[in-house]
Amino acid sequence: MNDSSGRTKRNLEALESDLSSNRLHHALLLQGKNFSALEKYAMQLSRKILETKEETQEHPDLFHLRPSGKARLITVESTRDLISNLNRSSSQGENKVALLHEIDRMRREAANAFLKTLEEPPQGTFILMVTTRPYSLLPTIRSRCLQVRLEEKFEELEDEEWKSWLNSYKDWIELASDREAVRQDIAAPIFIANGLILSFRSIIARKADEVWAHRKQSLPEGIDEKEIDAMEVGVRKGTRATLLAALEERTRDFAISLAVKRGQELPGRKLAQVIQALEKATRLLEVNLKEETALEYFWLSSLRTWTAK
Repeated sequence: MNDSSGRTKRNLEALESDLSSNRLHHALLLQGKNFSALEKYAMQLSRKILETKEETQEHPDLFHLRPSGKARLITVESTRDLISNLNRSSSQGENKVALLHEIDRMRREAANAFLKTLEEPPQGTFILMVTTRPYSLLPTIRSRCLQVRLEEKFEELEDEEWKSWLNSYKDWIELASDREAVRQDIAAPIFIANGLILSFRSIIARKADEVWAHRKQSLPEGIDEKEIDAMEVGVRKGTRATLLAALEERTRDFAISLAVKRGQELPGRKLAQVIQALEKATRLLEVNLKEETALEYFWLSSLRTWTAK
């Protein structure tokens, strides 16, 4: 088991231990890079709090709050609806759970309306918040939560197109870092980069469609069209974020293996610059920069870095 997965397992075990001994903090901020994994962990903990079966997706004492509308925001109106639901008596058992998806999408006025409930929730209420961008939250929200970092090593997709794409990306790094080859044909790595961007976007779209096709089959009743649309967009963004996290990991792996192959020292400075460019592109995508533009920025920045002395 890798270090990040080991820490995640220990963190989850600690939360479950706190729950069984009635010491679980009432407000948890679950954060990490893999949004799908975070949602899975949040649902797993919700089931244990509510003492439901493993396959249960919905419960009368489980209240979801998700972004909605074209802007994909958590509004003050939907937040007040959640607060109203939490102030009612539980339908079954003693506990209630509020599960806030993408809490970083909460508008400021909604966050301010939620602060009192977050600080002093109704009896038996647990608030689970999920985010891949914890520092986009108001400090007043973060300060009232127990922050739990949950990371999961990216599991290789059993997908032939993705595996083929990774091989092409690895070859591109080898070409781009060969200054003599680039000097002889400066256009080649640029053309190849354009092809990598197009096929990467195609993989994102296809995998997102697959995830959404599966998820929409189990949507709870009563969700309006705006919220469904926002959820579909969220699935695409979550899929993209997962693939970008995998890309970061593979970039490190490829750079290390290439250095070993060439009998060279690891290009630590260059690798750090490439990873910084990828992280910047990821942040730009989070604030809705066009996908193609952000990916072009990453590949052109990478090309300049790999070909530099």
